Amino acid sequence: MTMGSRIAQLRNRKGYTQEYLAVQLGISRQAVHKWEKNETKPDTDNLILLAQVLEADVDYLVTGTEHTNITNKRNLPKLWSYLLVIVVTVIITFIGTVIFIANQPVSFDAGACGGGFETAIFDQYANTLVEENYAFLTNHLDENDAETVTITAIKESRNVTYKDKAIYMSFDVEYVLGDNSTESKTLHFVGERKWIQKYNWKMIK
Repeated sequence: MTMGSRIAQLRNRKGYTQEYLAVQLGISRQAVHKWEKNETKPDTDNLILLAQVLEADVDYLVTGTEHTNITNKRNLPKLWSYLLVIVVTVIITFIGTVIFIANQPVSFDAGACGGGFETAIFDQYANTLVEENYAFLTNHLDENDAETVTITAIKESRNVTYKDKAIYMSFDVEYVLGDNSTESKTLHFVGERKWIQKYNWKMIK
């Protein structure tokens, strides 16, 4: 296909007459007619303006390079813009969700957990809290007893209450000493909610 044929083809696709195209370019209709008949070729300035009016690429007009590829290249910035908007929207939504969940009261966890909330909190934290406070729990024992004692959290004694972002848990622990003697103590803790069933605990002494 010649340059003239490509100009005529693009003009017809746009629904432009030779007269209309000539007016847009500021030239005569005869000049457009001669281009399409390959009698003359547009100069550089007219070629650039022609490409703009026909929404084509100069390379396509001159060499016949498929303008569908060029169109796709032109659409790449728009595609990247859409993708950027989607990514930013997802990130903002994610951050907003994290902030929303992190700032919920303890009742948010209790509602999600249903009737087993007390048990879930005890099972998740009781043994860890005993281990973390082992030195305090055994500081009243002599050295031999402290080395042989076992301390067990008693699930049946658990009590869990909460208000706003604070959760309060108490439970009994049983000491079994080396001579099989036992004693018990009630422990009290307060936890600050950080995430779903995630708390920073502190013993209330």
